[in-house]
Amino acid sequence: MKNSSDKCIRDNFGKVWPSHVANLTAFLINARAVFDGDLDLFLVLAVIGDRSFASERVSPSMTFDDFMSEDRVSADPISLNAHSISQFSSIPRETVRRKVQDLMDRGWVERSADGSLCATRKAAVDLLPLTEAGVAYLANMATLLGGTQKG
Repeated sequence: MKNSSDKCIRDNFGKVWPSHVANLTAFLINARAVFDGDLDLFLVLAVIGDRSFASERVSPSMTFDDFMSEDRVSADPISLNAHSISQFSSIPRETVRRKVQDLMDRGWVERSADGSLCATRKAAVDLLPLTEAGVAYLANMATLLGGTQKG
């Protein structure tokens, strides 16, 4: 079922889509640079990050400053391992295992006592420029979409 946001995007497609593609492309170029050209490595961390910072487990009132705070208490991540990442992302399991090891070597992912993977505070700190690029992407799209609202 289409909602009002979907209708707004469809009604303004010629304005919204090119901006989305430009912003997404810029973000992916940034990600590729940060991840030494390895977008699969980025995708594996994105899946782990999504489960480590799942929307249903994070307070909607959390601010960006709260997120970056050293005092932040992490929400319990959704359990996942190389097999579940492989199933979700369609990246072969052995490739995922190698990528996970690389992420662990960088200190961006750790394995909990039960073997589940989760993103680390070091990942949030080291990847701050990429997070900032993501915020800029979202801000650009919010501004664009706000300008398409009929009032």
